[in-house]
Amino acid sequence: MTSNEISQENMEQHENKKAVAWLTLGHGMADSYSGFINPILPFIVANIGTTLAAATCALSASQLFSSMMQPVFGFIADKWRKRFFIFWGIILASIFFSLTGLVQNIWQLALCLILGGVGVGFYHPQATGFVVRYSGKNLAKYMSIFIAAGTIGYSVGPIISSSITQFFGVIKLPLAASWGILFALAVFLFVPKISHQPVPKDTTSFKTAVTDIFKNKTVRILIMVSALKSLVTSSFSVLLPFYWKSLGYSAFQIGIAVFLFLTVGAFGTYISSKYEKLIGYKNVFYTSLIVPFILTLVFVSLMKLSPVLSFILFILTGFVTMLSVSINMVMAQKTMPQYKSMISGFIAGFSWGIVGVMLPLIGFVAQNVGIIKVLVVIAFIPFVLSYFVRFLPDAQSE
Repeated sequence: MTSNEISQENMEQHENKKAVAWLTLGHGMADSYSGFINPILPFIVANIGTTLAAATCALSASQLFSSMMQPVFGFIADKWRKRFFIFWGIILASIFFSLTGLVQNIWQLALCLILGGVGVGFYHPQATGFVVRYSGKNLAKYMSIFIAAGTIGYSVGPIISSSITQFFGVIKLPLAASWGILFALAVFLFVPKISHQPVPKDTTSFKTAVTDIFKNKTVRILIMVSALKSLVTSSFSVLLPFYWKSLGYSAFQIGIAVFLFLTVGAFGTYISSKYEKLIGYKNVFYTSLIVPFILTLVFVSLMKLSPVLSFILFILTGFVTMLSVSINMVMAQKTMPQYKSMISGFIAGFSWGIVGVMLPLIGFVAQNVGIIKVLVVIAFIPFVLSYFVRFLPDAQSE
């Protein structure tokens, strides 16, 4: 290889790393807005005079538009190399989630959550597909960092929104849109454009692609595992703020709790590839599905007896639950590489959408039966369904 070829290869690797870096930062930014609402939802509910059940219906609508549409956005992104979804995803998320501070009724809240959710749904499939494109042999490493950045962003969102709510009031939340808009402009300026070469013609229809994906047993199980993770993290971060508010905790205290739950979970995502090498990927899945139920039983029983110990175990639950996230995504990408963005839409989007469909029922039952009882049942579901992990291949394909 000549010096010019080496220089060109090094330059290409540098550009690829830069692309992954911006995509990773963008993931954190987009998800910081999707994490906005959870700790302050009880205060918005009190402000507009609605109920927990109605609020979870609004959240459900948001998750449906954000998550269930991701496979569609991913299908389009696999055929279209422009950065449209990445740029407008951040713009929509930053503006509409921030506007929730000004809503005056449940319909306005639902509209803001839906449009903000569409923004998040725009970003994920295309950005994940680009990470696969630019990562090369470092896919497992870069994907774990990319996903961890999103989780960290999702965990920082509650700190930002709860801090603004605590010290300035919810009506000041729109100020938070400013840095998202500025970052979106930076993405437009600095994220490398995708290849100018014409996109190879692909006549595969959306229906055919969906059929191919759901015919694959491994992918079906991976989608189920992702949905179970989403069920636990979403239910815990949405319902527990209502319970903590009833115990007299402030918006800022609740925001800190949700922040640590998700941030430690992001660390679990980051180290998952190393953990996998030690115990094998199936055991990582078993750990993330079984152990949270045990931890939940303990931390809910200690909430009033020993709040500090209960809080520590709650944080540990987030860590364990998120251990399998990046492994899940990488395995799905390797199983069906022809659908890079679309697979992301199913693993990271569709699975959340399934939970979104269930949120109104979960909120209604929690309101009438009790939040703690519902959370214990929710943690028990992955415990039981961990049985299906045994049907995954014995080893990941390289």
